[in-house]
Amino acid sequence: MDNDANAAALAETRWGAARGYRYVFYACIGTGIGTGIVLDGRIYHGNTGSAGEGGHVSIDYRGPLCGCGKRGCIEILASGPAIGARARTKLAAGPSRSGILDLAKGNVEAVTTEFVGQAYAAGDPLAREILLETVEVLTPWLGNIVDLLDPDVLVMGGGVAAMLQPLFDEIKNRLSGWCVNPRASEIPLVIAHYGADAGIAGGAALCTEDFA
Repeated sequence: MDNDANAAALAETRWGAARGYRYVFYACIGTGIGTGIVLDGRIYHGNTGSAGEGGHVSIDYRGPLCGCGKRGCIEILASGPAIGARARTKLAAGPSRSGILDLAKGNVEAVTTEFVGQAYAAGDPLAREILLETVEVLTPWLGNIVDLLDPDVLVMGGGVAAMLQPLFDEIKNRLSGWCVNPRASEIPLVIAHYGADAGIAGGAALCTEDFA
């Protein structure tokens, strides 16, 4: 019927964090990055039904190769696997005492994104550095989204978004530097209401779409 990110975006607009907003951009950041656009209460599908693939917007045409075949997509740079890979690279580059490595019992190859998030919550400097680098790539991407769509709310869901929530103010503070939109800093950046239930809520939202 529709993809999960579109459905989740509709659920957030109907009943969740974007309720009451007209121009909604939703991003689910986890093992990949899925996005959805809802305009005036309706999912925007585009001409062929392929609109809303925001996770495959490139911010670096010389960047790493994404699974989609393009280079420098935000998904290959800021998804959960990208964060875990960045952590492993930093830890393997030289001796570093970090709570991330402690959680992995000293095995660099066992380091996961979840360990980065846990170490950050415990105040680990390296984990903070890694997440701030993620903010650095997410912010210009969101700036492009703002300049293209002029949304009145930005909603972020998924496990990585929950991990980054304490850094949302960092994104907001940097966003105006990546936008020509003079009111970019006024756009709310909020965490999604539906977490693991996003797919269920999205399915329900699709069933109500014709009756909205």
